[in-house]
Amino acid sequence: YYQTALEVTKQFRPEAALTHLQFAELILEHFPHEQPQALEHLDVAIDEFSDMGMQPSLEQALRCKSELVA
Repeated sequence: YYQTALEVTKQFRPEAALTHLQFAELILEHFPHEQPQALEHLDVAIDEFSDMGMQPSLEQALRCKSELVA
């Protein structure tokens, strides 16, 4: 369903970035062996949040990434 959501939200940057973040969180929680895929989604979300000035979401994504990298 997240793949479908990413396709649907392509035209809506905030929603697409939030979907990337949520997808990464889902992967990390339920599929920890898929960390590289989660990291890709986090990187996209972080770039988008930064560009759009979505500070609370950016901080959430950065926290998630720091936990992943640590």
